[in-house]
Amino acid sequence: MKTSRLFPASWIILLILFSPAKIVHAQTTQFQAVNDTIDVYPFVSKVFDILANDTIPSGDTIWKISFFEHAHHVKCLNDSNKIFTFQGFDWGYHGMDSCLYRIILLSGDTSIAKLIFYVHDHSYGYLNINNVNARFSASANHFFDEDAEYEVPKGSGKNTIFSNSLWIGGKDGSGNLHFAGYRYGQGPLTGSAHTKQDFYAGPMMDLIHYSIFQDTVWNCMWNLKKSEIGYHRAHYWETGYSPIHDILSWPGNGDTSLGQSHKLAPFSDRNGDGLYDPYDGDYPEIRGDQALFFIFNDDRGPHLESEGEKLRIEIHGMAYAFDMPEDSALKNTVFLHYKIYNRSLNTYDSVYIGVFTDLDLGYPEDDRLGCDVERNIYYAYNGRPIDGFGEPGSYGTNPPVQAVNILAGPYMDPDGIDNPRFDDNGNQICDYSVNGINFEDLIVDNERYGLTGFVYINNSNSGVPYYMTDPDYAYEYYQIMHGLWKDGTGLVYGGNGHPAAGGYGPACRFMYPGESDSLDWGAGCQALNGSKNWTEETAGNNPHDRRGVGNTGPFTFYPGDVQEIDISFIWARDYTSPSPTGSLDKLRTMVDKVNMAFRTNTLPNGQPFSGIPNQQELSDIEIHVFPNPASDLIHIEFRTENYSGDKTVDLLTLQGATLKRIHMPDNQKTMILDLTGLPTGLYLLKVKTKESMVMKKILVIR
Repeated sequence: MKTSRLFPASWIILLILFSPAKIVHAQTTQFQAVNDTIDVYPFVSKVFDILANDTIPSGDTIWKISFFEHAHHVKCLNDSNKIFTFQGFDWGYHGMDSCLYRIILLSGDTSIAKLIFYVHDHSYGYLNINNVNARFSASANHFFDEDAEYEVPKGSGKNTIFSNSLWIGGKDGSGNLHFAGYRYGQGPLTGSAHTKQDFYAGPMMDLIHYSIFQDTVWNCMWNLKKSEIGYHRAHYWETGYSPIHDILSWPGNGDTSLGQSHKLAPFSDRNGDGLYDPYDGDYPEIRGDQALFFIFNDDRGPHLESEGEKLRIEIHGMAYAFDMPEDSALKNTVFLHYKIYNRSLNTYDSVYIGVFTDLDLGYPEDDRLGCDVERNIYYAYNGRPIDGFGEPGSYGTNPPVQAVNILAGPYMDPDGIDNPRFDDNGNQICDYSVNGINFEDLIVDNERYGLTGFVYINNSNSGVPYYMTDPDYAYEYYQIMHGLWKDGTGLVYGGNGHPAAGGYGPACRFMYPGESDSLDWGAGCQALNGSKNWTEETAGNNPHDRRGVGNTGPFTFYPGDVQEIDISFIWARDYTSPSPTGSLDKLRTMVDKVNMAFRTNTLPNGQPFSGIPNQQELSDIEIHVFPNPASDLIHIEFRTENYSGDKTVDLLTLQGATLKRIHMPDNQKTMILDLTGLPTGLYLLKVKTKESMVMKKILVIR
């Protein structure tokens, strides 16, 4: 997918292992070009005098300095008076590069030496605490460098996902489409990979103050383990203690002078001053036993991948996993959480989020796709009993399955009620409650979508009609998230989902659901015009290279709003079944277990999934809050008798935004909090002391 990039024949090559012998003319034994070591950063110029340590014979003159062969990650920008400027020219490589240069004197003598480049690039990281080794990128093109990098089992050299990225699009008040998304960074005309993008690393900022240095700062993946944070919490106060780099540099606060938001990465603020300072005992708040944190936006530059109009959104990503080797589901699952901030002045309606995944199950050209509507997954399985033809990266017999799971989509638009899941007779209602969460939980307007659509996409060389291949332009991406093919035709049930490709109807939103949609909700709860069991096998497809997009929405996105989506990637393999679909039953069991852990906030070992207990009790502090639900006022009683010290009370939105903050002095044990003006909904009450914190859910009803 990614093409090689070459310099002119006179420039640099990366030769990591080759160390050439010096070529020295017999008559100039003192002439010596000597190896140099240079630190470089992507897109930051480094001026270096490569001749400073070379020996040039007295009275002789340099005729020419030439660089030769190919180059991969570093280039020479210019040569001024024998002072050279070097620069890393792409993101995604961290390590050692090298090249050769030759000095030629007027006398004809030559000498060759090596330039060793240490390329410093932290724009990607690996989540590898369990049985998966997954590469994530700060600009959100995950698992894809030059080849697939979602390896499972870890260390096997076998991968299941080639690429994964986020799509989001909606319409402004004038009906204009705004869209941002990523496939391979090739743009509409399928150029070189990673060269065209819609997303840029880092938070939204005032572009007047933007400099290339900000790219160097924010093309960064913070990689932390729960154990490292625990060590910091236990030792931060000790003399001589210094936090590790990713705790010390954790981007808890943005630079407001550059137009960045004051609060960025989540952290525990021990003294309540709103400033992240690890030497005060503040620490990053992560999910799982290992987490990668990154920030990206769609505003920094033009949308070259989709050519869509900017939304001006900022996205905070956290990939995480659990170290639970005894649990077959959790040890083979990776999680991804996105918080999406609307930093624009536009209200967007009909907004959809798409999760694009190029699923390559070992050998990439013998796969099929399917989805399970009620479990919120789409998945790849092998189209033959044996994966591949003996390649090192193929799985061979007993091929596995790989699923993408929408644990929870964005919040639905508020309607002032706690939407039910069942009717008065106890029957499941045929609507978004089929696979959404937080329905009928006695809380108003906290309902979240599940998977609301799935469309498969084909490699353009797979022999299918053009309307079933990758989208090129923003409106085509958006059509796919709406359940429309590239030619504008709506998805229909059966065949390959198109009236010209065996589809028999009615209109639908999910491709290849098998028999997983018991109420035919994806077909509008209407009777089907043909067989219910719809798979790639019933469509008569030959296995090939498949991609898919899981969609969730629609919702209205107001200025200043925050939305969320939670995703998991689940791998399963049944080593006993010879069938290419033999691992699907095991997958369903594992998906059910992961969904249950997420929805109940309880891991199989009894610990909280999110890191915060269900009751939000983080210490032995006891507070009494009443009434709850409330309308105008709530009373807070501080009941811990043996504690003395000041307290801070925060009222927060579910997204973590602070609505009110009140300080309670040492001798104050009760207070009244005014809720006037707050709309109906769920809020969080956080009470912090110097040593501890407690949180409570507050329901406001009008």
